[in-house]
Amino acid sequence: MRIALVVTDLSNTRIGGISRVATELGRNLVALGHEVVAYLLRRPEAESPSQLDGMQLRYIEPFRTINADYPVVGFSRRAFARLIDDLERESFDVLQSFNLNSIALTQHHRQLAERKVAVVLACYETIGMDVWAKWQEFRSSPSLRTLAQIAGESYLMGFHERRYLRLADAIVTEDENTRAALAKMGIDTARVHLAPSGVDVDAAVAANPPEVPTPWREGGPVIGYIGRVDPRKGVQYLLDAVARVRATFPRVQLVLVGGSRHGYDTTIRGVIARHGLERNVHVLGRVPGEILPYYKLMDLIVIPSLSEGIPITLGEAMASRVPVVITRLPGVVPFVQPADLVHWADIASPASLAEAITTSLQQSDREGQIERAFAFIQQYTWRAVAERHAEVYRTVLRNDSPAPPLVSR
Repeated sequence: MRIALVVTDLSNTRIGGISRVATELGRNLVALGHEVVAYLLRRPEAESPSQLDGMQLRYIEPFRTINADYPVVGFSRRAFARLIDDLERESFDVLQSFNLNSIALTQHHRQLAERKVAVVLACYETIGMDVWAKWQEFRSSPSLRTLAQIAGESYLMGFHERRYLRLADAIVTEDENTRAALAKMGIDTARVHLAPSGVDVDAAVAANPPEVPTPWREGGPVIGYIGRVDPRKGVQYLLDAVARVRATFPRVQLVLVGGSRHGYDTTIRGVIARHGLERNVHVLGRVPGEILPYYKLMDLIVIPSLSEGIPITLGEAMASRVPVVITRLPGVVPFVQPADLVHWADIASPASLAEAITTSLQQSDREGQIERAFAFIQQYTWRAVAERHAEVYRTVLRNDSPAPPLVSR
């Protein structure tokens, strides 16, 4: 099959859930023998290769926008227009776009249908779920920027989201919670297919700690957070929790790995100072190269998110044999079975996070939990994710019955 991906970034320019999924999906589809062309936003500060792991890359030039970091509406319109123009000279079997990158489908659906291009949308959470998370951001860290984002996304939710979702031939999501939210929007669940994110288990096992300064090794234990540093990820609650954990572990260290947006790192440094955690918290920011080696620096990974599907960080930590504390995200709770593979905390609760962290650090069966989690995550490889997507594509092209569930590989 010849497949077009529409996604703002791949993981060679951005560390993030969608960019990582699109990258791994694309490279594994290529490994399965398919041809993949990705339509991306050109980032002036990053290299713009013509190929990546067998994928052909085509770029949308930068444009003036209010949100230069994540300009999904303007990018979607330009990427879909470029794709339609390319269809005058070539053909695609499938178009897959990701979350809000799909918004321009309403303008171009008829042209895609005329050219018999199957449309598959990846929806890892609805806009309504994101708006709820941003309200939690606003409550913990009020700002006009967040309020404007809530207003903008509420408009998109009310006037666009249901329209483009209903036009899709199939929708791929990674958790039952999002599928239930789509059903409440009136989306036919027969068109919604589950495909949890994957993990490169072999790469996680083979990864060695990065050669970077590690001043936190003078203390301990070392708690890691890997991901974007922003309010919806719950980092502010994690800092509050670490201040509590310090009562039991005075030399506890927290390492934050990942970039931030809209100057939120300044806010985080203020929280660190307010708690007097300057010697306990280390902000690495966005790091170059592969992220997997950084797991090897940690004694524990904490995922304090307010709203998310199934975080890639969860699988990567399990594959790296690092214990996990995670909030009770509705999509994750039914996914992690048995439940004792991780330690759970309530959402937006520093006290609950602190209790879960302390329990994890003090547990007697640490190695047993690590090995059980490692065995669990081995069934979710990126190759299995690509095979699952390819089966969804074939199902749509055949106009056949729904694809079977994801199987182990």
